[in-house]
Amino acid sequence: MNKEEFTRKLKIKLDILNDDVYNDEINYYLNIINTKQNENQTEEEIIKSFGNINDIAKKILEKHGINSQKVLTKSNFVTEKFAELFDVIQRVINAMSKNKAKENIKIIIDILILLLLISLIKIPFILIQNLGDSILLYLENPLIVEIWALIVDLLYILVAIITFVNIFTKWFKNIKINNTKKTKDLESITLKEK
Repeated sequence: MNKEEFTRKLKIKLDILNDDVYNDEINYYLNIINTKQNENQTEEEIIKSFGNINDIAKKILEKHGINSQKVLTKSNFVTEKFAELFDVIQRVINAMSKNKAKENIKIIIDILILLLLISLIKIPFILIQNLGDSILLYLENPLIVEIWALIVDLLYILVAIITFVNIFTKWFKNIKINNTKKTKDLESITLKEK
């Protein structure tokens, strides 16, 4: 996890705090990261040394007299999944901006395959909708048929979103950024007095 991911995840967990308090707390951790980076540690190593982000949030909330049990349990599955999706999308964008065209084409093909899979999920929903339409036509009430179609479409959208989020985050969670240097490193030149 890098600094941006760390601050974003911590902000979600500390959304009960006002911005000034949050900024003070996050600046404390950012100062530690900056200091330790000067000692040649990576952001990931430093943030990992902080421990679990839930423990950090709990410590900060309790420091400010807030019952962390009640606050941290309100973080629900949907919020966490979309936060994870946002982090993965950010990683894909970063990777695509730094990778060569060949790697970017592979990422685009993977995304197109994922979209194709999501569209194939629609087939069973079409069959279910047609079956329901056949049964409901005997009631001779077009409103019920339309409501049935709406329910089936909403279920498909829900399943498609959940499937997309899960597959996308699993496929691209560990995407690699190829840091190929395009320019030669400059050699340092020292001038000595003679």
